[in-house]
Amino acid sequence: MTFAQRKQERRALMKHLLEQDWDVFGTLKFVNGRTLGRNTADKLLRSYWNRVDRVFFGHAADRQNMRVPRWCFAHEGSDSENFHLHFLLKSPVADTKHACCVLNAVWAQHHEQTGPIAKNWIMPVKDRWEVANYATREYWRMGADTQLLDISWDRGYPDAMRAYEHEQQALRINKAASPIWMQQAQAAYADYWARYSSEGITALAERGKAPSH
Repeated sequence: MTFAQRKQERRALMKHLLEQDWDVFGTLKFVNGRTLGRNTADKLLRSYWNRVDRVFFGHAADRQNMRVPRWCFAHEGSDSENFHLHFLLKSPVADTKHACCVLNAVWAQHHEQTGPIAKNWIMPVKDRWEVANYATREYWRMGADTQLLDISWDRGYPDAMRAYEHEQQALRINKAASPIWMQQAQAAYADYWARYSSEGITALAERGKAPSH
C-alpha cells in the first residue's frame, strides 16, 4: 500500500472518529512495552475493558451487552517496539474527571505488567481534531493494524449509560478502585491536566513528559 493510499484511509478514519460521540482521551502503558509481547498485551487489554464494562454496568455488561463506547489504537513508538494503547472514549458517568481517574486506577491495579498510575494519561478532550490526529498518527506505518477493533465498541448509547449511575455502581467502583488508589489517580490527573492545558498533547509528547512514545 502506498503512502498516498494510507493518507487517504487515515483521513477517512479521522472523519469517522470526529462524527462519533467521545469526550475522553487516554493512554495505557505497560511496565515494559518492549518486552511484554503483543499476545500478552492483547489479553491484558481485553480483560481490562471487560472489567471496566462490568464496573460501570454490572451484570448488564454481559446480559445486555452494555459497554463503554470506545475506539482503541495500538501504537508502537518510533522504533516499532514500544507497544502501548491510545483510546477515545465516551465517559460512562456525568463526572468525566471521575471517570478518568477510575479508568487509570483500575488499569494500574489490573496486573503486575500494567503501567502505574503516573505512567498513564487519561483526561477530558479539549480539542477533538488534535486528539483524533494524535490517536491515528501511526496509521502511516501500521495501516489498519493500528485500529484495535476487537476491543473497541462503537455501538454505545450515552443516554442509556446514565441509568446506571446509582449506589450499586458506586460500590462497584469503590471495590475496583480503592480510595487510596483514587487519590493517586486524582493527583496524576491534576498534574497532567495542567500540562495538557498549557502545552497540548503533541508538545507534551515531544518533551517526553507524556506517556506516548
